[in-house]
Amino acid sequence: MDDDLQNLSLPEEEKQRLLSALQKMVEMGIAAVYGREDVGVPDAAVDCGPRLRDCRARCCTLAFALTKEEVAKGLISHNPTRPFFIARDADGYCPHLDRNTLRCVCWEDRPLRCRRYDCRADDTA
Repeated sequence: MDDDLQNLSLPEEEKQRLLSALQKMVEMGIAAVYGREDVGVPDAAVDCGPRLRDCRARCCTLAFALTKEEVAKGLISHNPTRPFFIARDADGYCPHLDRNTLRCVCWEDRPLRCRRYDCRADDTA
């Protein structure tokens, strides 16, 4: 959403006004934002096992918009008050995270954004 607005040849004040209006429409449930992913970018090759003790699956707290394809498949829970962003439970974690093992229960079908996220440069990982 922000990237698309940055490409418009509008004054910065107008871009911010449009972004604010779109955000309000999303909050009201009359607009949706889909994620956009570049084609051909490989999945991140991260071995999560040794990192989980320190990071506590921090990546499973990130907020992002699902792609149109992910929404259409219907396998990933999205936020009903902020369509079509990935859902979050009351604890802030993705509902697809097994809290006991800190493992993704939809690993094979996880969103592309999850597949491409590389935590190795994060402070906590």
